[in-house]
Amino acid sequence: MNRIVSLLVVPYARLKSPPLFFWLLLSYMTIVVLLVSFILYSVFFYRGHVREEVITYNNLNLKDTSDNYEAKIKQIENSVLSFSMNDRVAALDTPVFNYAAGGKLIDELQVFLTNQSLYLDNMIIYYQDSNVAIEKSRGADADVMFKRYYGSSDYSYDYWKSQFDSPYVIRILPASSFYEYDDPNKLASSSQLIPIIIRNQTNPSILFIAFADAQKMYRDFHQSITNDFYILDSSRRSYFASGGEKAEAIPAFDGQSSFVKQGDNYYFYKKGASSGLTYVNIIPNDNISQMKWNITFVLLLALAILLSLLASFLFSLRLRRPVKQLVKAIQLLTTGSPWRKQSAIKEFAIIQEKVRHLLDSNMDINQDLEHRNSLLRHYAYINQLKNIRSSAGYLKDLIKSNQPYRVVLFKLTFRPRLLEEIGDEERATNFIRDYINNVLTENYPESLTLQLESDQLLAVIYADDAGPDLDETLEGIKNVLELDLAYCFSTMAISGHYEHPDEFKLSFEQAKSMLHLRKFNGTNQILRVISGAKPANYYLMPAQEEELNASLTNGNEPQIMQFVKRELAALRKKEATDHEVKGFANYLADRAKRALVVNQLDCELIQTMQTELQHCHAFEELERLFEEWLPRLMNLVRSKKEKKDHITSFVFDYLEQHYAHDITLDMMADKLNITRSYLSTYFKEKTGTYFVDYVNLIRVSRAKELLSCSDVKIQDAAARVGYQNINSFNRMFKKFTGVTPSEFRKVEQRA
Repeated sequence: MNRIVSLLVVPYARLKSPPLFFWLLLSYMTIVVLLVSFILYSVFFYRGHVREEVITYNNLNLKDTSDNYEAKIKQIENSVLSFSMNDRVAALDTPVFNYAAGGKLIDELQVFLTNQSLYLDNMIIYYQDSNVAIEKSRGADADVMFKRYYGSSDYSYDYWKSQFDSPYVIRILPASSFYEYDDPNKLASSSQLIPIIIRNQTNPSILFIAFADAQKMYRDFHQSITNDFYILDSSRRSYFASGGEKAEAIPAFDGQSSFVKQGDNYYFYKKGASSGLTYVNIIPNDNISQMKWNITFVLLLALAILLSLLASFLFSLRLRRPVKQLVKAIQLLTTGSPWRKQSAIKEFAIIQEKVRHLLDSNMDINQDLEHRNSLLRHYAYINQLKNIRSSAGYLKDLIKSNQPYRVVLFKLTFRPRLLEEIGDEERATNFIRDYINNVLTENYPESLTLQLESDQLLAVIYADDAGPDLDETLEGIKNVLELDLAYCFSTMAISGHYEHPDEFKLSFEQAKSMLHLRKFNGTNQILRVISGAKPANYYLMPAQEEELNASLTNGNEPQIMQFVKRELAALRKKEATDHEVKGFANYLADRAKRALVVNQLDCELIQTMQTELQHCHAFEELERLFEEWLPRLMNLVRSKKEKKDHITSFVFDYLEQHYAHDITLDMMADKLNITRSYLSTYFKEKTGTYFVDYVNLIRVSRAKELLSCSDVKIQDAAARVGYQNINSFNRMFKKFTGVTPSEFRKVEQRA
């Protein structure tokens, strides 16, 4: 007893940091309180909600019952109407009844009534004109049928006869007992049936009376725990009663609720949608009563609470002792320099050594995991971009989901000076990537920067609008990269906001397409999403193209230089994109190359110029390059023109103007008034190329220009350069370029 008191009386100083015993005891007692609260809440909840649950249960049961009755009545109506369309039924509607034909109709009626799903005991077809009624086993005069074979205290022969005077399609009558007599005084059988009268408007003098088995329908459709079930019409007249008694005691229904409570009973009701009948199920109040308190339950609950509190105290006391000893041992390890003192206790010394080893290993593992996780995230994003199907599904989980993100695509352009002084673009790209990654992770801890190509970096930045401003961060990176403009410059394309991981490739494609919007200058640029912006392609009007070709072919240096300066000035004025200016430069170089080929000159000079074109990133550099190389090229052309060969020059000029037409060696020989074999041999000797190969070379060169425009289809490009067969075009294009037309277009778009 004294020990218990000493444990409960805690000094004030220890209250600030309660011992383990206090927390264990508090935890156990909290669990006990929660369980008791749950039990009490369950009891009150059960008491308060059991009535609603039972009411809901009975409503659902009655709904199923009413739905089954309504569906079955509708099925009977449709089936009988279908049977009434039988030609044999209408043929018997005459003043003189044909009993031979009636026998065949009885056979068909027997087959119809074998359908057990209709719940029909029998069906009478009553002909007004002949006053004859037939059913599944016989035919007789109507008065005999309704007095002897289907007699009822509720429905007399006169009642059935009067039904011909009422215009309706279907009428459901209250259930009644129908009797059959062997003779006027001897009862043979009786059945409780629900008569359903159906009339086909095309034969109003024929009455179809379907007798549904009331008890069988009740047994199959009624799902309640009680047997007090009624069917009423709109006038509260009883159509069916499960016990056979009348329904005068059923209260009126207001239609606002699904049940009415009166006296000791609940009256659940449901009105049928098609028949208009009301289905009623009576449940005694005892079945929906609330649970009452039980003295035994209260005593057991109190005893369980006391035992739980006592067990909590004892368990807390038992667990306190070994944990207290372990804490003391750990305190010894952490006194002063914890990993230099060795415990004298063997067990604790082992624990100390193992903990030291685990901590060291944990530090190494964490570093290794951090590095591996970074690599895995790289792989995850690369797999997304390149559509790599990987069995390692966990890679996809490394891509953050349900977090807004943007991607920034960095395109690096290196100058020749970097290759001369450093000599390694890959090394420079790694330095830039590390710098960008450090800046971005400082502002956006979840960001990731990865290298896609030797000159492309991709940064994935998870941040919403409330975070650091991305534009300011990129402007800071841009200002730092400005220091190395002599070696390289970059283009930073920022995508829009996305959230779903499946949209990652879409965000990358958006940023990639924006690279074509870069302005032509050798500075760092930041490109943002502009709605409706599309890269412009360089093109000439037909008259300008003809003028340029003539100037290049004839070596007209002043005219070609004037053309170049005029085009460069126009491009500079409109602040043309890098894509458009490079398109102009490549177009001019390609045309100059063709002029060299036409004049049978070596193309090595133009290839050197094209190599230097790749390193021109400003209008001044481009203009300087053309001023240096074009005069040399035009001088070569003019020199060759002085030694012009009449036959090859005519072929070159004609093909340049008519390459899109049907051109053959025979046609060219006729135009030159020479033989076909002579032209073929002469052209090969002078140019080193077969005539057919040269024609295809001209056409493929022109097709390359057309395919550089994204709005020209491959089939259209083939037709415009003279190929009517797409297979021939594909074969020749790959022969002279090494790639197919579709592959060439992809390379152009990527560039």
